[in-house]
Amino acid sequence: MNPWLAVSDCTPACADAGAGRGAARRLAGVAAALARPAADAPARVLAALGVALEVSGDLPRPGGGPAPLVVSNHVSWLDDLALAALLPDARPVAKAEVGGWPVVGAWARRTGVVLHDRARLSTLPGTVAEVAALLRAGQAVAVHAEGTTACGARLGRFRPAFFQAAVDAAAPVLPVALRYRTAAGPTTLAGYLGDDPLWRSLRRVACAGDLVLEVHVLPPLRPGTDRRALAALAELAVAGVVEAAAPMVAAHPRPARRTPPRPFLLSPG
Repeated sequence: MNPWLAVSDCTPACADAGAGRGAARRLAGVAAALARPAADAPARVLAALGVALEVSGDLPRPGGGPAPLVVSNHVSWLDDLALAALLPDARPVAKAEVGGWPVVGAWARRTGVVLHDRARLSTLPGTVAEVAALLRAGQAVAVHAEGTTACGARLGRFRPAFFQAAVDAAAPVLPVALRYRTAAGPTTLAGYLGDDPLWRSLRRVACAGDLVLEVHVLPPLRPGTDRRALAALAELAVAGVVEAAAPMVAAHPRPARRTPPRPFLLSPG
């Protein structure tokens, strides 16, 4: 195994079980939404599943200069649908295997997903350079900075590699914190973890019926010259939201966080 490959110690046991009704009806709605591919397909899939989006903060607007590198935590395949619905112009970075998935793979290729072969470290510089070129050209790119999914009870380390693209393109970094809840409070049921098959995760979400995905758009960071400093600052910002009201599951001890550099935020003007 590649020693640099991001691996989470979360397993399917971390995920809450969905307990609602109407799963069959919601799954039929998903099939109908996917049968008619369109720009609003991600939003229609979320609506069919009964997943509500709750957005705080300011979404980026197109403008002159480099576009932002959008970095977020990663809990579920729902994350990508939400980001695609809210940031339809952003190009997501996904693992290469996604390109071969049924239905989803075809959608990913149509929308210009940047596919990254995580098993071949030698391809990483080329992928980072591709992302930097997109940012320079005014094309926003969305990256899950942990490199893998976690249950949402804690935040994994943000990998610095793709932050180099922001440094090279002199592009701002936009941290986004994703958090799930139901009427009962914060939940891990959306987690797509370990060897959990996609169908089981899909059914768990469909059974919930009252799932809310909170999307917290945080203040942008200047690119600076140090990708590790950028990664630490973005991680700190996202952790401030995600871990402030983490779901109660079997606790994973969080490693001590090094004191990050002094934050350097973009001024509102």
